[in-house]
Amino acid sequence: MRVCIVTPYDLSHEGGVNRHARSLARALLDHGHAAQVIGPSSGSVPEGCLSLPGVIPVRANGSVARIGLLVSPRTTRQHLLSGGYDVVHVHEPIVPGPARHALRFAQVPLVATFHASAEREVPLQRLLRRFAGAGLSRIARGIAVSREAKRFSRIVYRGRTAIIPNGVDLSRFAGPASGGPRPGEPLEILFVGRFGERRKGFAHLLEAAAILQAQGRATRICVVGDGPVDRFAAAADRMRIRFLGRLPDRELAERYRESHVFCAPSLGGESFGMVLVEAMAAGCPVVASDLPGYAEAAGGAACLVRPAAPGDLAEALWRVGRDAEVRERLVGLGRSRADALCWSRIALRVVHVYEAALDETRPLVLEPAPLPA
Repeated sequence: MRVCIVTPYDLSHEGGVNRHARSLARALLDHGHAAQVIGPSSGSVPEGCLSLPGVIPVRANGSVARIGLLVSPRTTRQHLLSGGYDVVHVHEPIVPGPARHALRFAQVPLVATFHASAEREVPLQRLLRRFAGAGLSRIARGIAVSREAKRFSRIVYRGRTAIIPNGVDLSRFAGPASGGPRPGEPLEILFVGRFGERRKGFAHLLEAAAILQAQGRATRICVVGDGPVDRFAAAADRMRIRFLGRLPDRELAERYRESHVFCAPSLGGESFGMVLVEAMAAGCPVVASDLPGYAEAAGGAACLVRPAAPGDLAEALWRVGRDAEVRERLVGLGRSRADALCWSRIALRVVHVYEAALDETRPLVLEPAPLPA
């Protein structure tokens, strides 16, 4: 099977949807299928991806999305028609750009994956109801990465939708973990994400760390991801914060394994939580906000606390990081959860959706009636 995977987001920048698309393509190749990822870009793109120029940054859902608003419809159409594809798999079909172009021009069955959840963005929901429904009727089968994402997709799409979660590449993240802090060693807390965005809750992690330090409990915070480092310069030395920027998968996996606890203190807008699963795959226990998407990703293998509650967060971080029994239990549950979500398993579920879309759109072939004896 030949599959074209279309992402609406800038392939030159790391993000959950782009990571999902590339990982799915690799897993499909491992299962004997041909997969090509195409999407907008503002610079160099990962190997195996096709770049379409025309990126514009747009603020939405408490973040800045770099989408292909200026990608040429003609360029997208030419690629779709010349690739010899059996299925076109569009990610985030409500986002303007190449994903929307694919809805118009694909001549083979369309599958669409819905990733987003923006339960608090009422103006955005109104816009979607008014403008985003066009073309979605061409989707043969839908996928949502979580129940939360499916619920949000129902604003504009009511077709058949399977819930298939994000996967994790165990070969990239699995490995021996740190085993927890030694006596007298500061608790090493890892944060991964765009720390400058309010909804990611980084400020609440800093408040929690300040509470622990005021109690005489030493911590270090390691931050992986993009953001305004200058804004936190004053606190960096005082609170022992290290900003590492974006890291390649190999180095990111090392950070997960070397950290004592992973923290995802988001305030909302999270449909799944891939970073939780990556941490669990690496053997790092997880403390996260009790959001529907995070709870679904964790599957009972993380310590969940009230969002925007630094006191609760501080208590959970210290207990998970320092209590050997709690830590061991979460690490074991986390590895089992990550194994259930490995890309090799998830890709097979996606292939079943492709096959259903193909069966639904293939013309009916009638056997010739037998000749009379």
